[in-house]
Amino acid sequence: MINGVETMVFAAADLAKLIRFFRDFGLSENETSLGANFNLPEGSRVLVRKADDATLPPPFLPDGQGPREVIWGVDSQASLDGVRCELSRDREVTKDADGTLHAVDPSGLRIGFRVFARKALPPSSTKENTQTDRPRWNRTRQWFERAQPKVIQHVVFGIPDIDPALDFYVNRLGFRVSDVSRDRGVFLRAQGRNEHHNLFFVKRPLSFHHMAFGLDSIDELMVGANHMQRQGWSSNFGLGRHRVSSIVFFYISCPTGGEIEYAADGDYIDDNWVPRLWEPAFANQYWMAGPKNLPPTEIGKGARPLPQPMPRFSELG
Repeated sequence: MINGVETMVFAAADLAKLIRFFRDFGLSENETSLGANFNLPEGSRVLVRKADDATLPPPFLPDGQGPREVIWGVDSQASLDGVRCELSRDREVTKDADGTLHAVDPSGLRIGFRVFARKALPPSSTKENTQTDRPRWNRTRQWFERAQPKVIQHVVFGIPDIDPALDFYVNRLGFRVSDVSRDRGVFLRAQGRNEHHNLFFVKRPLSFHHMAFGLDSIDELMVGANHMQRQGWSSNFGLGRHRVSSIVFFYISCPTGGEIEYAADGDYIDDNWVPRLWEPAFANQYWMAGPKNLPPTEIGKGARPLPQPMPRFSELG
């Protein structure tokens, strides 16, 4: 089964700027003659390369910048063999010397698959005291000097036609539908993960929307957000929390387009979860403290259980 994003491959016309961005963001870096490899504690990676690097997969976005490929991890060689067998039925699947598979999804996004043994993370010492629940006695809370993202939590792409993508990722790759934002997009969870979503498709022209990295606490998120702003990186939306997924977020504009997100305190779910159909503004905005004047949320319109079996996205009026 798929257990999350193992590697995201980025291309940049200004390689030094993108490297500085991820370094400021808090990712640990290994030097390479090709660019930079950034490693997360769970074992996932972000590879940053020059846009004209001949070793990169071909671009699927117009300017050739931003993500070039999402490589998904799978839990075993048997799972990898199963993915190859399934996808080879109707598309070309290539295989590297190290066993990594490469293919293209129905929207034209380049995807890969390799065995990914995720590393266990050390327990967090973050404890929140409330007026009635007080787990932190006779000690101060954890202090953060810099944010250190622990995991790649989710990736988001704009695609023009969501139904073929749902057929592909749900019926052939085993993703679960977490929730649906009516006429806006679909949240998907990899079978081997428990975050609310690991993949989100937004109904719009083909584009990179954002990528989220998981942190241990809201404090760590704010320390990271403050540091990024002091380093000169900007945010279009600032700080906020979504109703759908409950994630506290801070989006930062990526030098190659789209946004990179700090994410904390999101929902964790399993196959007992009941997917919901949300009104888009209500789902997206619980509170926001950003600089833009956003429209009011549709307070009277919330979420309701998603009909089962799920109709096609285009039929969910």
